[in-house]
Amino acid sequence: MLDSLFAELKKAQAALALANRSQKDGALRSVMKTLEADRAAILRANALDVERARASGMKDALIDRLLLNDKRITEIIQGIDVVVRQDDPVGRVEAGWTLPNGLFIERLTVPLGTVAIIYESRPNVTVDAFCLAYKAGCSILLRGSSAALESNRALVASIKRGLESGGGIP
Repeated sequence: MLDSLFAELKKAQAALALANRSQKDGALRSVMKTLEADRAAILRANALDVERARASGMKDALIDRLLLNDKRITEIIQGIDVVVRQDDPVGRVEAGWTLPNGLFIERLTVPLGTVAIIYESRPNVTVDAFCLAYKAGCSILLRGSSAALESNRALVASIKRGLESGGGIP
């Protein structure tokens, strides 16, 4: 199971590393649209997580981190737009110099590869981490808290639909 997951991550990262800014930004804009379209389903999924958290005695401060509402989903979507408007971090020339033998050397920014993130009950991190990694040409493996399981499932499903409809690399 893990071998096939890692193979998929490697394949996605290789394709993402070659994607240009227009392709990545177009895919992220598509994700913005699907998150907006899936807003009600995401809120329903989050309500299940919040209900389960309250029943388990989770502290109010932690429930607040878990909670999604219309305002927070709007902020998540706006966060993607901020990333879309940023310059592409891939392929930027950081420095260049010529050696005494005439050979010209450049230091370029390149994708890191695959990023893995383990995080707590903050469903917004699912989208934030995804879009930052995607813009940087990296595949990402996310492991959110079980307290946000339904929210994260709904968010990831929406992201996948956005990538598929926007011609992005899933």
